[in-house]
Amino acid sequence: MYTTLSLINKRRTLHLKRDDQNVLYENGVATRSWNSTDLAPISTCHKVKASSDVYFDCIQMYTMRAGLKFCNLDHLPAIKKPLQHRIKNAAYSIEACRVEDNSDSFEHARPFEDIPGPKPIWILGNSFRFLPLIGEYGDKTGTERLQMLREHFGDIVKMEGLPNKRKSVFLFSPTLIEKMYRTEGTWPMRIAMESLHYYRLNRDWIYHGKYGLTTSQGKDWHDFRTKVNKHMIQPRAINPHVQQIDEIAAEFVEKIRDELRDPSTLELPASFNNEMNKWALESIGAIAVNHRLGCLKSDLAEGSEPQKMINCIHEMFSLMFKLELMPSLWRLYQTRSLKRFFYILDTINEIAIKYIHQAKERMHNKTESNSHEKSVLEKLLAIDEQTAYVMALDMFTAGVDTTSNACGSMLYHLSVNPRVQEKLHEEAKAVLPEKGSPITLETLKNVPYLKACLKESHRLSPISIGTLRTAQSDIVLAGYKIPKGSDLIAGHALLSIDPTEFERPNEFIPERWIRNGSEFLSAKNAHPFSYMPFGFGARTCIGKRFAELEIEVLVLKLIRNFRLEWHHQPMKWDSYLINTIASPLKFKLIDL
Repeated sequence: MYTTLSLINKRRTLHLKRDDQNVLYENGVATRSWNSTDLAPISTCHKVKASSDVYFDCIQMYTMRAGLKFCNLDHLPAIKKPLQHRIKNAAYSIEACRVEDNSDSFEHARPFEDIPGPKPIWILGNSFRFLPLIGEYGDKTGTERLQMLREHFGDIVKMEGLPNKRKSVFLFSPTLIEKMYRTEGTWPMRIAMESLHYYRLNRDWIYHGKYGLTTSQGKDWHDFRTKVNKHMIQPRAINPHVQQIDEIAAEFVEKIRDELRDPSTLELPASFNNEMNKWALESIGAIAVNHRLGCLKSDLAEGSEPQKMINCIHEMFSLMFKLELMPSLWRLYQTRSLKRFFYILDTINEIAIKYIHQAKERMHNKTESNSHEKSVLEKLLAIDEQTAYVMALDMFTAGVDTTSNACGSMLYHLSVNPRVQEKLHEEAKAVLPEKGSPITLETLKNVPYLKACLKESHRLSPISIGTLRTAQSDIVLAGYKIPKGSDLIAGHALLSIDPTEFERPNEFIPERWIRNGSEFLSAKNAHPFSYMPFGFGARTCIGKRFAELEIEVLVLKLIRNFRLEWHHQPMKWDSYLINTIASPLKFKLIDL
Protein backbone atom coordinates (compact mmCIF):
# COMPACT_ATOMS: atom_id res chain seq x y z
CA MET A 1 0.00 0.00 0.00
CA TYR A 2 1.50 3.29 -1.12
CA THR A 3 1.11 6.92 -0.14
CA THR A 4 2.02 9.25 -2.99
CA LEU A 5 3.12 12.88 -3.16
CA SER A 6 3.52 14.51 -6.56
CA LEU A 7 5.52 17.72 -6.75
CA ILE A 8 5.08 19.45 -10.08
CA ASN A 9 6.64 22.30 -11.95
CA LYS A 10 7.05 23.07 -15.62
CA ARG A 11 10.32 21.16 -16.01
CA ARG A 12 9.95 17.98 -14.02
CA THR A 13 7.58 15.90 -11.95
CA LEU A 14 8.93 14.03 -8.93
CA HIS A 15 6.75 11.20 -7.67
CA LEU A 16 7.47 10.17 -4.08
CA LYS A 17 5.94 6.99 -2.66
CA ARG A 18 6.26 5.10 0.56
CA ASP A 19 5.08 1.62 1.37
CA ASP A 20 4.18 0.06 4.71
CA GLN A 21 7.88 -0.42 5.53
CA ASN A 22 8.54 3.31 5.12
CA VAL A 23 10.71 2.73 2.05
CA LEU A 24 10.86 5.83 -0.12
CA TYR A 25 10.58 5.44 -3.88
CA GLU A 26 11.62 8.14 -6.35
CA ASN A 27 9.86 7.64 -9.70
CA GLY A 28 9.43 3.95 -8.96
CA VAL A 29 12.98 3.29 -7.67
CA ALA A 30 13.49 2.43 -3.99
CA THR A 31 16.08 4.84 -2.60
CA ARG A 32 16.03 4.83 1.20
CA SER A 33 13.89 4.66 4.35
CA TRP A 34 12.29 7.57 6.21
CA ASN A 35 10.97 7.40 9.69
CA SER A 36 7.36 8.22 10.53
CA THR A 37 8.30 11.60 12.02
CA ASP A 38 9.67 12.73 8.68
CA LEU A 39 6.73 11.43 6.68
CA ALA A 40 3.85 12.56 8.89
CA PRO A 41 3.59 16.16 7.67
CA ILE A 42 4.26 15.22 4.06
CA SER A 43 1.67 12.44 3.96
CA THR A 44 -1.02 15.05 4.68
CA CYS A 45 -0.23 16.64 1.30
CA HIS A 46 -1.35 13.63 -0.71
CA LYS A 47 -1.50 14.42 -4.44
CA VAL A 48 -1.05 18.16 -3.87
CA LYS A 49 0.27 20.38 -6.64
CA ALA A 50 2.89 22.69 -5.20
CA SER A 51 4.41 25.84 -6.59
CA SER A 52 7.94 25.76 -7.99
CA ASP A 53 9.58 27.32 -4.92
CA VAL A 54 8.13 24.62 -2.67
CA TYR A 55 9.16 22.01 -5.21
CA PHE A 56 12.81 23.04 -5.09
CA ASP A 57 12.73 23.38 -1.28
CA CYS A 58 11.55 19.80 -0.91
CA ILE A 59 14.10 18.54 -3.42
CA GLN A 60 16.80 20.34 -1.44
CA MET A 61 15.64 18.69 1.79
CA TYR A 62 15.57 15.30 0.13
CA THR A 63 19.09 15.75 -1.31
CA MET A 64 20.53 16.92 2.02
CA ARG A 65 18.97 14.05 3.93
CA ALA A 66 20.15 11.52 1.39
CA GLY A 67 23.68 12.91 1.57
CA LEU A 68 23.72 12.82 5.38
CA LYS A 69 22.34 9.30 5.30
CA PHE A 70 25.08 8.28 2.91
CA CYS A 71 27.71 9.79 5.25
CA ASN A 72 26.04 8.17 8.24
CA LEU A 73 25.57 11.60 9.91
CA ASP A 74 21.79 11.93 9.92
CA HIS A 75 21.51 10.39 13.41
CA LEU A 76 23.26 13.36 15.06
CA PRO A 77 20.70 15.55 16.95
CA ALA A 78 22.39 18.81 15.95
CA ILE A 79 21.73 17.93 12.32
CA LYS A 80 18.60 15.80 12.54
CA LYS A 81 16.25 18.18 14.42
CA PRO A 82 16.83 21.30 12.28
CA LEU A 83 16.49 19.16 9.18
CA GLN A 84 13.22 17.65 10.36
CA HIS A 85 11.98 21.17 11.17
CA ARG A 86 12.79 22.39 7.67
CA ILE A 87 11.13 19.34 6.10
CA LYS A 88 8.05 19.99 8.22
CA ASN A 89 7.99 23.66 7.20
CA ALA A 90 8.35 22.72 3.56
CA ALA A 91 5.42 20.35 3.92
CA TYR A 92 3.32 23.07 5.49
CA SER A 93 4.30 25.38 2.64
CA ILE A 94 2.74 22.84 0.32
CA GLU A 95 -0.32 22.88 2.56
CA ALA A 96 -0.41 26.67 2.35
CA CYS A 97 -0.68 26.44 -1.41
CA ARG A 98 -3.68 24.22 -0.89
CA VAL A 99 -5.17 26.76 1.50
CA GLU A 100 -4.99 29.39 -1.23
CA ASP A 101 -7.00 26.99 -3.38
CA ASN A 102 -10.15 26.64 -1.27
CA SER A 103 -8.60 24.88 1.72
CA ASP A 104 -10.53 24.61 4.95
CA SER A 105 -7.43 24.98 7.10
CA PHE A 106 -8.60 27.86 9.28
CA GLU A 107 -5.55 27.61 11.54
CA HIS A 108 -3.05 28.39 8.79
CA ALA A 109 -5.11 30.98 6.91
CA ARG A 110 -4.30 34.68 6.89
CA PRO A 111 -6.20 36.85 9.39
CA PHE A 112 -9.48 38.50 8.47
CA GLU A 113 -7.90 41.92 9.01
CA ASP A 114 -5.58 41.31 6.04
CA ILE A 115 -8.43 41.15 3.53
CA PRO A 116 -8.07 44.20 1.26
CA GLY A 117 -10.78 46.83 1.19
CA PRO A 118 -11.57 50.52 1.68
CA LYS A 119 -10.37 51.79 5.04
CA PRO A 120 -13.06 53.16 7.35
CA ILE A 121 -12.67 56.66 8.77
CA TRP A 122 -13.14 57.32 12.46
CA ILE A 123 -16.81 57.95 13.34
CA LEU A 124 -17.92 58.03 9.67
CA GLY A 125 -16.72 54.52 8.88
CA ASN A 126 -17.28 53.71 5.19
CA SER A 127 -20.87 54.97 4.97
CA PHE A 128 -19.75 58.36 3.64
CA ARG A 129 -18.51 56.63 0.49
CA PHE A 130 -22.14 55.96 -0.50
CA LEU A 131 -23.30 59.55 -0.02
CA PRO A 132 -24.32 61.42 -3.21
CA LEU A 133 -21.86 63.99 -4.57
CA ILE A 134 -19.12 63.43 -1.95
CA GLY A 135 -18.81 59.63 -1.89
CA GLU A 136 -16.98 57.78 -4.66
CA TYR A 137 -19.78 55.18 -4.76
CA GLY A 138 -22.63 57.64 -4.18
CA ASP A 139 -23.66 58.35 -7.77
CA LYS A 140 -22.77 54.93 -9.18
CA THR A 141 -25.03 52.03 -10.04
CA GLY A 142 -24.77 48.83 -8.06
CA THR A 143 -22.75 47.13 -10.78
CA GLU A 144 -20.41 50.12 -11.10
CA ARG A 145 -19.76 50.02 -7.35
CA LEU A 146 -18.86 46.36 -7.60
CA GLN A 147 -16.58 47.08 -10.55
CA MET A 148 -14.72 49.77 -8.59
CA LEU A 149 -14.26 47.52 -5.58
CA ARG A 150 -12.93 44.67 -7.69
CA GLU A 151 -10.57 46.86 -9.70
CA HIS A 152 -9.10 48.44 -6.58
CA PHE A 153 -8.94 45.45 -4.25
CA GLY A 154 -9.35 42.16 -6.13
CA ASP A 155 -11.70 39.17 -5.97
CA ILE A 156 -12.28 39.37 -2.22
CA VAL A 157 -12.97 42.74 -0.59
CA LYS A 158 -13.66 43.61 3.03
CA MET A 159 -16.14 46.39 3.78
CA GLU A 160 -16.19 47.53 7.38
CA GLY A 161 -17.51 50.65 9.09
CA LEU A 162 -21.11 50.40 7.88
CA PRO A 163 -23.98 51.46 10.16
CA ASN A 164 -24.88 47.87 11.04
CA LYS A 165 -21.34 47.41 12.44
CA ARG A 166 -21.09 43.96 10.85
CA LYS A 167 -18.15 42.44 9.03
CA SER A 168 -18.96 42.32 5.32
CA VAL A 169 -16.98 40.65 2.54
CA PHE A 170 -17.65 41.00 -1.20
CA LEU A 171 -16.79 38.00 -3.40
CA PHE A 172 -16.02 38.43 -7.09
CA SER A 173 -14.82 34.93 -7.93
CA PRO A 174 -17.33 32.19 -8.86
CA THR A 175 -15.10 29.64 -7.14
CA LEU A 176 -15.26 31.57 -3.88
CA ILE A 177 -19.00 32.10 -4.30
CA GLU A 178 -19.51 28.39 -4.83
CA LYS A 179 -17.70 27.67 -1.58
CA MET A 180 -19.86 30.27 0.17
CA TYR A 181 -22.98 28.43 -0.95
CA ARG A 182 -21.57 24.96 -0.27
CA THR A 183 -20.86 25.88 3.35
CA GLU A 184 -24.19 27.62 4.07
CA GLY A 185 -25.61 24.72 6.07
CA THR A 186 -29.11 23.26 6.33
CA TRP A 187 -30.69 26.55 7.35
CA PRO A 188 -28.88 29.24 5.33
CA MET A 189 -28.67 32.65 6.95
CA ARG A 190 -28.41 35.98 5.19
CA ILE A 191 -28.20 39.59 6.21
CA ALA A 192 -31.59 40.56 7.59
CA MET A 193 -32.66 44.09 6.80
CA GLU A 194 -32.45 45.51 10.31
CA SER A 195 -34.88 48.34 9.65
CA LEU A 196 -37.50 45.99 8.22
CA HIS A 197 -37.03 43.49 11.04
CA TYR A 198 -37.29 46.29 13.59
CA TYR A 199 -40.60 47.36 12.06
CA ARG A 200 -41.99 43.85 12.18
CA LEU A 201 -40.92 43.38 15.78
CA ASN A 202 -42.88 46.53 16.60
CA ARG A 203 -45.98 45.35 14.75
CA ASP A 204 -46.59 42.11 16.60
CA TRP A 205 -50.36 42.50 16.23
CA ILE A 206 -49.78 41.94 12.50
CA TYR A 207 -47.00 39.35 12.47
CA HIS A 208 -47.56 37.48 15.75
CA GLY A 209 -43.99 36.21 15.86
CA LYS A 210 -43.88 35.11 12.19
CA TYR A 211 -41.77 37.65 10.36
CA GLY A 212 -41.66 36.13 6.88
CA LEU A 213 -38.84 34.87 4.70
CA THR A 214 -37.08 38.22 4.35
CA THR A 215 -36.08 38.71 7.98
CA SER A 216 -36.49 35.29 9.62
CA GLN A 217 -33.49 33.08 10.32
CA GLY A 218 -32.74 29.55 11.48
CA LYS A 219 -35.58 27.22 12.43
CA ASP A 220 -38.21 29.98 12.20
CA TRP A 221 -37.22 30.60 8.59
CA HIS A 222 -37.09 26.87 7.82
CA ASP A 223 -40.55 26.18 9.26
CA PHE A 224 -42.05 29.09 7.31
CA ARG A 225 -40.31 28.15 4.06
CA THR A 226 -41.36 24.50 4.35
CA LYS A 227 -45.02 25.52 4.58
CA VAL A 228 -44.99 27.80 1.53
CA ASN A 229 -42.58 25.98 -0.82
CA LYS A 230 -45.17 23.68 -2.38
CA HIS A 231 -47.41 26.55 -3.45
CA MET A 232 -44.71 29.04 -4.39
CA ILE A 233 -41.48 27.62 -5.75
CA GLN A 234 -42.32 24.25 -7.27
CA PRO A 235 -42.67 24.40 -11.09
CA ARG A 236 -46.30 23.30 -11.05
CA ALA A 237 -47.20 26.17 -8.71
CA ILE A 238 -47.79 28.49 -11.69
CA ASN A 239 -50.16 26.14 -13.54
CA PRO A 240 -53.45 27.38 -12.00
CA HIS A 241 -52.54 31.02 -12.63
CA VAL A 242 -51.62 31.05 -16.33
CA GLN A 243 -55.15 31.96 -17.48
CA GLN A 244 -55.42 34.81 -14.96
CA ILE A 245 -52.07 36.28 -15.96
CA ASP A 246 -52.93 35.93 -19.66
CA GLU A 247 -56.20 37.83 -19.19
CA ILE A 248 -54.45 40.65 -17.32
CA ALA A 249 -51.71 40.88 -19.97
CA ALA A 250 -54.31 40.96 -22.77
CA GLU A 251 -56.16 43.80 -21.03
CA PHE A 252 -52.90 45.69 -20.56
CA VAL A 253 -51.98 45.32 -24.24
CA GLU A 254 -55.36 46.75 -25.25
CA LYS A 255 -54.89 49.65 -22.84
CA ILE A 256 -51.48 50.33 -24.40
CA ARG A 257 -52.95 50.34 -27.90
CA ASP A 258 -56.11 52.33 -27.20
CA GLU A 259 -55.19 54.69 -24.35
CA LEU A 260 -51.49 54.97 -23.57
CA ARG A 261 -49.82 55.14 -26.98
CA ASP A 262 -49.67 58.52 -28.67
CA PRO A 263 -51.60 58.11 -31.97
CA SER A 264 -49.29 60.47 -33.86
CA THR A 265 -45.82 59.46 -32.61
CA LEU A 266 -46.79 55.90 -31.57
CA GLU A 267 -44.69 56.44 -28.46
CA LEU A 268 -45.65 55.54 -24.93
CA PRO A 269 -45.81 58.34 -22.34
CA ALA A 270 -43.16 59.05 -19.73
CA SER A 271 -45.60 57.70 -17.15
CA PHE A 272 -45.43 54.21 -18.65
CA ASN A 273 -43.06 53.13 -15.85
CA ASN A 274 -45.97 53.60 -13.46
CA GLU A 275 -48.29 51.72 -15.80
CA MET A 276 -45.89 48.79 -15.62
CA ASN A 277 -46.15 48.93 -11.83
CA LYS A 278 -49.95 48.83 -12.10
CA TRP A 279 -49.74 45.76 -14.33
CA ALA A 280 -47.39 44.04 -11.87
CA LEU A 281 -49.63 44.83 -8.87
CA GLU A 282 -52.73 43.63 -10.72
CA SER A 283 -50.93 40.38 -11.58
CA ILE A 284 -49.60 39.65 -8.09
CA GLY A 285 -53.02 40.50 -6.62
CA ALA A 286 -54.65 37.86 -8.81
CA ILE A 287 -52.09 35.27 -7.77
CA ALA A 288 -52.02 36.13 -4.06
CA VAL A 289 -55.72 36.71 -3.30
CA ASN A 290 -57.46 35.66 -6.54
CA HIS A 291 -58.95 39.10 -7.06
CA ARG A 292 -58.71 41.83 -9.68
CA LEU A 293 -57.69 45.01 -7.88
CA GLY A 294 -58.67 47.35 -10.72
CA CYS A 295 -55.16 48.69 -11.33
CA LEU A 296 -55.65 48.83 -15.10
CA LYS A 297 -58.73 51.05 -15.03
CA SER A 298 -58.29 54.17 -17.13
CA ASP A 299 -59.79 56.38 -14.44
CA LEU A 300 -57.64 55.11 -11.57
CA ALA A 301 -57.13 58.11 -9.28
CA GLU A 302 -53.81 59.14 -7.78
CA GLY A 303 -55.29 58.68 -4.32
CA SER A 304 -56.67 55.21 -5.04
CA GLU A 305 -55.51 52.29 -2.92
CA PRO A 306 -53.57 50.56 -5.73
CA GLN A 307 -51.70 53.76 -6.63
CA LYS A 308 -50.98 54.54 -2.98
CA MET A 309 -49.56 51.05 -2.56
CA ILE A 310 -47.36 51.42 -5.65
CA ASN A 311 -46.01 54.77 -4.45
CA CYS A 312 -45.33 53.41 -0.97
CA ILE A 313 -43.54 50.29 -2.24
CA HIS A 314 -41.24 52.43 -4.37
CA GLU A 315 -40.45 54.73 -1.45
CA MET A 316 -39.97 51.75 0.86
CA PHE A 317 -36.92 50.52 -1.08
CA SER A 318 -35.41 54.01 -1.12
CA LEU A 319 -35.88 54.48 2.63
CA MET A 320 -34.57 51.02 3.44
CA PHE A 321 -31.41 51.75 1.46
CA LYS A 322 -30.85 54.95 3.44
CA LEU A 323 -31.53 53.30 6.80
CA GLU A 324 -29.27 50.33 6.09
CA LEU A 325 -26.29 51.98 4.39
CA MET A 326 -26.35 55.71 5.04
CA PRO A 327 -25.10 57.28 8.30
CA SER A 328 -28.11 57.45 10.60
CA LEU A 329 -28.99 57.46 14.29
CA TRP A 330 -32.21 55.49 13.94
CA ARG A 331 -30.78 52.70 16.07
CA LEU A 332 -30.54 55.18 18.95
CA TYR A 333 -33.80 57.08 18.52
CA GLN A 334 -36.68 57.43 16.07
CA THR A 335 -35.34 59.60 13.28
CA ARG A 336 -37.53 61.27 10.68
CA SER A 337 -36.57 58.63 8.11
CA LEU A 338 -37.51 55.81 10.47
CA LYS A 339 -40.88 57.39 11.24
CA ARG A 340 -41.52 57.81 7.53
CA PHE A 341 -40.48 54.19 6.95
CA PHE A 342 -42.97 52.99 9.57
CA TYR A 343 -45.71 55.13 8.02
CA ILE A 344 -44.99 53.75 4.54
CA LEU A 345 -45.07 50.13 5.72
CA ASP A 346 -48.21 50.73 7.77
CA THR A 347 -49.92 52.09 4.65
CA ILE A 348 -48.86 49.10 2.54
CA ASN A 349 -49.99 46.64 5.19
CA GLU A 350 -53.29 48.42 5.79
CA ILE A 351 -54.23 48.15 2.11
CA ALA A 352 -52.90 44.61 1.72
CA ILE A 353 -54.70 43.38 4.86
CA LYS A 354 -57.93 44.85 3.49
CA TYR A 355 -57.44 42.83 0.27
CA ILE A 356 -56.68 39.72 2.31
CA HIS A 357 -59.80 40.09 4.47
CA GLN A 358 -61.96 40.64 1.39
CA ALA A 359 -60.50 37.52 -0.19
CA LYS A 360 -61.23 35.54 2.95
CA GLU A 361 -64.86 36.70 2.91
CA ARG A 362 -65.23 35.66 -0.72
CA MET A 363 -63.88 32.23 0.11
CA HIS A 364 -66.40 31.77 2.90
CA ASN A 365 -69.26 32.85 0.61
CA LYS A 366 -68.36 30.41 -2.14
CA THR A 367 -70.29 27.17 -2.29
CA GLU A 368 -68.83 23.79 -3.08
CA SER A 369 -70.33 24.00 -6.58
CA ASN A 370 -68.34 27.14 -7.36
CA SER A 371 -65.36 25.97 -9.38
CA HIS A 372 -62.44 28.36 -9.15
CA GLU A 373 -58.70 28.30 -9.01
CA LYS A 374 -57.44 28.77 -5.49
CA SER A 375 -55.21 31.71 -4.68
CA VAL A 376 -51.94 31.31 -2.82
CA LEU A 377 -53.70 32.75 0.23
CA GLU A 378 -56.44 30.14 0.09
CA LYS A 379 -53.98 27.29 -0.30
CA LEU A 380 -51.87 28.47 2.61
CA LEU A 381 -54.88 29.11 4.86
CA ALA A 382 -55.46 25.37 4.81
CA ILE A 383 -51.97 24.91 6.30
CA ASP A 384 -51.52 27.80 8.72
CA GLU A 385 -53.51 31.04 8.91
CA GLN A 386 -50.72 33.31 10.15
CA THR A 387 -48.27 31.95 7.56
CA ALA A 388 -50.86 32.67 4.87
CA TYR A 389 -51.31 36.27 6.03
CA VAL A 390 -47.59 37.04 6.21
CA MET A 391 -46.80 35.38 2.86
CA ALA A 392 -49.58 37.34 1.15
CA LEU A 393 -48.26 40.59 2.66
CA ASP A 394 -44.75 39.78 1.41
CA MET A 395 -46.06 39.01 -2.08
CA PHE A 396 -47.61 42.47 -2.33
CA THR A 397 -44.48 44.13 -0.95
CA ALA A 398 -41.89 42.28 -3.03
CA GLY A 399 -43.80 41.46 -6.21
CA VAL A 400 -44.33 44.89 -7.78
CA ASP A 401 -41.13 46.93 -8.27
CA THR A 402 -39.02 43.85 -8.88
CA THR A 403 -41.22 42.37 -11.62
CA SER A 404 -42.03 45.65 -13.38
CA ASN A 405 -38.37 46.68 -13.56
CA ALA A 406 -37.23 43.27 -14.77
CA CYS A 407 -39.89 43.31 -17.50
CA GLY A 408 -39.10 46.90 -18.50
CA SER A 409 -35.42 46.00 -18.83
CA MET A 410 -36.23 43.05 -21.07
CA LEU A 411 -38.43 45.20 -23.33
CA TYR A 412 -35.60 47.72 -23.61
CA HIS A 413 -33.04 45.09 -24.63
CA LEU A 414 -35.45 43.77 -27.26
CA SER A 415 -36.17 47.27 -28.60
CA VAL A 416 -32.48 48.02 -29.21
CA ASN A 417 -31.74 44.59 -30.69
CA PRO A 418 -34.01 44.28 -33.76
CA ARG A 419 -32.41 40.99 -34.88
CA VAL A 420 -33.33 39.34 -31.60
CA GLN A 421 -36.79 40.92 -31.59
CA GLU A 422 -37.54 39.66 -35.09
CA LYS A 423 -36.48 36.14 -34.16
CA LEU A 424 -38.68 36.27 -31.06
CA HIS A 425 -41.58 37.58 -33.16
CA GLU A 426 -41.31 34.53 -35.41
CA GLU A 427 -41.45 32.27 -32.37
CA ALA A 428 -44.47 34.20 -31.06
CA LYS A 429 -46.32 33.78 -34.38
CA ALA A 430 -45.63 30.05 -34.30
CA VAL A 431 -47.33 29.56 -30.92
CA LEU A 432 -49.94 32.35 -31.22
CA PRO A 433 -51.59 32.12 -34.67
CA GLU A 434 -53.66 35.24 -34.00
CA LYS A 435 -52.69 38.42 -32.18
CA GLY A 436 -55.37 37.74 -29.61
CA SER A 437 -54.66 34.03 -29.18
CA PRO A 438 -54.66 33.06 -25.49
CA ILE A 439 -51.44 31.93 -23.87
CA THR A 440 -51.70 28.56 -22.17
CA LEU A 441 -49.35 26.40 -20.16
CA GLU A 442 -48.64 24.45 -23.34
CA THR A 443 -47.72 27.68 -25.12
CA LEU A 444 -45.10 28.48 -22.49
CA LYS A 445 -43.54 25.06 -22.95
CA ASN A 446 -42.77 25.85 -26.59
CA VAL A 447 -41.03 29.22 -26.43
CA PRO A 448 -37.35 28.44 -25.77
CA TYR A 449 -36.14 31.66 -27.38
CA LEU A 450 -38.41 33.75 -25.15
CA LYS A 451 -36.96 32.06 -22.07
CA ALA A 452 -33.44 32.60 -23.43
CA CYS A 453 -34.21 36.31 -23.92
CA LEU A 454 -35.36 36.57 -20.31
CA LYS A 455 -32.19 34.88 -19.06
CA GLU A 456 -30.06 37.20 -21.14
CA SER A 457 -31.93 40.23 -19.82
CA HIS A 458 -31.37 39.05 -16.25
CA ARG A 459 -27.67 38.67 -17.07
CA LEU A 460 -27.28 42.21 -18.38
CA SER A 461 -29.77 43.94 -16.07
CA PRO A 462 -30.16 41.94 -12.85
CA ILE A 463 -32.69 43.16 -10.33
CA SER A 464 -30.11 42.97 -7.53
CA ILE A 465 -26.32 43.13 -7.31
CA GLY A 466 -26.11 39.59 -5.95
CA THR A 467 -27.03 37.34 -3.07
CA LEU A 468 -26.23 37.56 0.62
CA ARG A 469 -25.23 34.94 3.15
CA THR A 470 -23.97 34.95 6.72
CA ALA A 471 -21.13 32.54 7.54
CA GLN A 472 -22.47 30.01 10.03
CA SER A 473 -19.03 28.73 10.95
CA ASP A 474 -15.39 29.74 10.62
CA ILE A 475 -14.39 29.19 7.00
CA VAL A 476 -11.49 30.06 4.71
CA LEU A 477 -11.94 31.96 1.45
CA ALA A 478 -9.00 32.85 -0.81
CA GLY A 479 -6.65 31.94 2.02
CA TYR A 480 -8.25 34.36 4.50
CA LYS A 481 -10.06 33.56 7.72
CA ILE A 482 -13.77 34.38 7.54
CA PRO A 483 -15.10 34.32 11.12
CA LYS A 484 -18.52 32.95 11.94
CA GLY A 485 -21.16 35.67 11.63
CA SER A 486 -19.45 37.56 8.79
CA ASP A 487 -21.73 38.78 6.01
CA LEU A 488 -20.82 37.56 2.52
CA ILE A 489 -22.04 39.28 -0.64
CA ALA A 490 -21.76 37.37 -3.92
CA GLY A 491 -21.22 39.89 -6.73
CA HIS A 492 -23.23 38.09 -9.40
CA ALA A 493 -24.14 41.33 -11.20
CA LEU A 494 -20.48 41.88 -12.01
CA LEU A 495 -19.62 38.28 -12.81
CA SER A 496 -22.54 38.00 -15.24
CA ILE A 497 -20.81 40.57 -17.49
CA ASP A 498 -17.27 39.34 -16.86
CA PRO A 499 -15.50 38.60 -20.19
CA THR A 500 -13.69 35.67 -18.60
CA GLU A 501 -17.10 34.06 -18.00
CA PHE A 502 -19.16 35.22 -21.00
CA GLU A 503 -17.92 35.94 -24.51
CA ARG A 504 -18.96 39.40 -25.76
CA PRO A 505 -20.42 40.07 -22.33
CA ASN A 506 -22.04 43.45 -23.05
CA GLU A 507 -24.03 42.20 -26.05
CA PHE A 508 -27.59 40.90 -25.86
CA ILE A 509 -27.21 37.41 -27.33
CA PRO A 510 -29.97 35.02 -26.16
CA GLU A 511 -28.50 32.24 -28.30
CA ARG A 512 -25.88 31.65 -25.59
CA TRP A 513 -28.68 30.03 -23.52
CA ILE A 514 -29.99 27.80 -26.33
CA ARG A 515 -28.83 24.19 -26.38
CA ASN A 516 -28.20 24.21 -30.11
CA GLY A 517 -26.91 27.76 -30.16
CA SER A 518 -23.41 28.95 -30.83
CA GLU A 519 -20.97 26.72 -28.98
CA PHE A 520 -18.44 29.55 -28.98
CA LEU A 521 -20.79 31.82 -27.04
CA SER A 522 -22.53 29.13 -25.01
CA ALA A 523 -23.29 30.04 -21.41
CA LYS A 524 -22.14 26.52 -20.57
CA ASN A 525 -18.58 27.84 -20.84
CA ALA A 526 -19.19 30.09 -17.83
CA HIS A 527 -18.75 28.93 -14.27
CA PRO A 528 -22.19 27.77 -13.03
CA PHE A 529 -21.96 30.08 -10.01
CA SER A 530 -21.25 33.24 -12.00
CA TYR A 531 -24.87 33.79 -13.05
CA MET A 532 -27.58 33.42 -10.39
CA PRO A 533 -30.29 36.09 -10.74
CA PHE A 534 -32.57 34.41 -8.20
CA GLY A 535 -29.98 33.10 -5.76
CA PHE A 536 -29.14 29.50 -4.98
CA GLY A 537 -30.24 26.61 -2.81
CA ALA A 538 -32.79 26.65 -0.04
CA ARG A 539 -33.01 30.46 0.02
CA THR A 540 -33.54 30.94 -3.70
CA CYS A 541 -36.12 33.64 -4.49
CA ILE A 542 -39.52 32.28 -3.44
CA GLY A 543 -41.38 34.30 -6.09
CA LYS A 544 -39.24 33.51 -9.13
CA ARG A 545 -41.84 31.23 -10.80
CA PHE A 546 -44.57 33.85 -10.64
CA ALA A 547 -42.27 36.68 -11.75
CA GLU A 548 -41.10 34.70 -14.78
CA LEU A 549 -44.68 33.76 -15.65
CA GLU A 550 -45.87 37.37 -15.58
CA ILE A 551 -42.93 38.63 -17.66
CA GLU A 552 -43.03 35.85 -20.25
CA VAL A 553 -46.77 36.23 -20.87
CA LEU A 554 -46.69 40.02 -21.25
CA VAL A 555 -43.57 40.11 -23.43
CA LEU A 556 -44.91 37.36 -25.69
CA LYS A 557 -48.16 39.28 -26.22
CA LEU A 558 -46.40 42.58 -26.87
CA ILE A 559 -43.95 41.10 -29.38
CA ARG A 560 -46.82 39.30 -31.15
CA ASN A 561 -48.69 42.60 -31.54
CA PHE A 562 -46.02 45.27 -31.96
CA ARG A 563 -42.53 46.07 -33.15
CA LEU A 564 -40.70 47.86 -30.34
CA GLU A 565 -38.29 50.70 -31.10
CA TRP A 566 -36.17 52.95 -28.87
CA HIS A 567 -35.25 56.47 -30.03
CA HIS A 568 -33.76 57.97 -26.88
CA GLN A 569 -30.55 57.94 -24.87
CA PRO A 570 -29.39 54.55 -23.55
CA MET A 571 -31.35 53.28 -20.58
CA LYS A 572 -30.19 54.23 -17.09
CA TRP A 573 -30.79 52.45 -13.82
CA ASP A 574 -30.80 53.59 -10.20
CA SER A 575 -29.45 51.37 -7.45
CA TYR A 576 -31.07 51.19 -4.07
CA LEU A 577 -31.68 47.77 -2.55
CA ILE A 578 -32.78 46.76 -6.02
CA ASN A 579 -31.86 48.10 -9.45
CA THR A 580 -34.69 50.24 -10.82
CA ILE A 581 -35.15 51.84 -14.22
CA ALA A 582 -34.41 55.57 -14.08
CA SER A 583 -35.28 56.42 -17.71
CA PRO A 584 -38.85 56.95 -18.94
CA LEU A 585 -39.99 53.86 -20.84
CA LYS A 586 -40.98 55.78 -23.97
CA PHE A 587 -41.01 52.87 -26.41
CA LYS A 588 -42.33 53.34 -29.91
CA LEU A 589 -44.85 50.59 -30.65
CA ILE A 590 -45.62 49.86 -34.30
CA ASP A 591 -48.55 47.55 -35.07
CA LEU A 592 -47.69 44.35 -36.90
